[in-house]
Amino acid sequence: MDRMEKEYGDDGIDGLVPPSKSSSSLEIYDDSSFEPPPYGPSKQQKSLLWYIATVQAFVIIYRTEVLLGTTLAICIGIAFAQSYHGKHKTVSPFQRAQIGHDYTAVTSKYDLTLGSIDHWCVRGDDNSCRCEDPLEPMSKRSSKKWEAQHTENIKVAQAALMKLLADSDTAWDYEGYEPGYDDMWFEGDEDDWVYGEGSRFGADDYGFDPFGGMGDWDEDEDDGYGVPMEMPEDGMRRKLGDDEGLDVVFIGDSITEQRQGTSMGKPRTEYDGIKEVFGKTFTKEKGGDFSGIAMGISGDTTNNLLWRLMNGEMPFGLTPRVWWVGIGINDLTMKGCSEEVVLLGILRVVEEIQNAHPDDIVVINSLLPVQRNANGLLEHLGKNHKEIALKKKEQNLLLEEMSKKRMHIDLWPSIESINKELSKFASTHKGVKFFNADSIFVEERHDGKYLKMDLMADPVHPNVAGHKKWNSAIKKRLHEILKDQ
Repeated sequence: MDRMEKEYGDDGIDGLVPPSKSSSSLEIYDDSSFEPPPYGPSKQQKSLLWYIATVQAFVIIYRTEVLLGTTLAICIGIAFAQSYHGKHKTVSPFQRAQIGHDYTAVTSKYDLTLGSIDHWCVRGDDNSCRCEDPLEPMSKRSSKKWEAQHTENIKVAQAALMKLLADSDTAWDYEGYEPGYDDMWFEGDEDDWVYGEGSRFGADDYGFDPFGGMGDWDEDEDDGYGVPMEMPEDGMRRKLGDDEGLDVVFIGDSITEQRQGTSMGKPRTEYDGIKEVFGKTFTKEKGGDFSGIAMGISGDTTNNLLWRLMNGEMPFGLTPRVWWVGIGINDLTMKGCSEEVVLLGILRVVEEIQNAHPDDIVVINSLLPVQRNANGLLEHLGKNHKEIALKKKEQNLLLEEMSKKRMHIDLWPSIESINKELSKFASTHKGVKFFNADSIFVEERHDGKYLKMDLMADPVHPNVAGHKKWNSAIKKRLHEILKDQ
């Protein structure tokens, strides 16, 4: 044992190893703060100047490739920017509503065509609206109410014509008229003509003898069922003179029918005041300066009015001094037709009247403003009176306050555009006048243009006060138009 201890040297290290403080056989001391000495040279941080020099060297070495790459990147950026701007560019609603084609050169209904129409719908497309051909007449005879009001309008026209004949010294020279005779087309007696239902419209096909039935073909007779031919030559039927009575005939839609005190032929108590105001202004027996009649049907569009005029509401012999046309708002607000389509429809009506009555004056009434803002705001006036349309949040008229049949968008830019083109057309055509009703229904304030809410019964139709001021302005304009005639 002594030898072994001496051989391994245990006896010599007993005093060198400190005694353990625990009973564990082995503990390893860990010093995490220890860092080995660095090997090799230390890594220096590169400066900004070094990077600039590197890039400069790269450009110098590969200058051709860099130039081509930069040019390509610029071209791609420009193309992308233009593409994005084209899809997302902001166009003023007033600019978007402008009509590109010029119709001032139109001289007859045959000059009006559909080929120039850029888009059919007011939203800028061709599929979101219910537009019919504005140049073709179209009836709504499937509606019994519409048919009844159309018949009532024909009665109004016939009554006015009969009155003119009765007041004329040469009434009996008007071929076919016989007092006391009833052709049984309309209820009542002493109403129209000897030679059958349609003789008042002109000569078209077969003669008709009320006592003998259907006759043979006669180009100078009319059975009342065919399509009228050309107007008879002078002398066949006497034309009423301007000095014999009717001054103005108002034709149009529901706004015109208000003057009759009805809506789709049904009497409305809220329209009684409007009818009374109209009667006092346009009935000489009631103290009016002029004699006039009104023929309107609620909901009618331009081609509906065109059909009515061609089928009884513009009978031959009814020659007022002025035809006052108020139509087009339903094409825009109910059908959703574009500004150009609406314009074409109105011009087609005007040309039809001028074709049948070349000596009469046609006045086109401007489209009235439509309320879309609770405060009546129509547009903002920016710097230098720049037109600024309503923002989406400003089109805050509740949907229940608007008819479900009408479009719930801001239509003032479209109305302004149509009226502008109508004014241009009238200024270049003899016998056509334009009447701008904005001076009555629109007021300009410091911040914009507003619809006069106290003159409106609803977003579209004037109330009694509105009609009263409107009639006064019309009367003043009629004096100006007819003073030299």
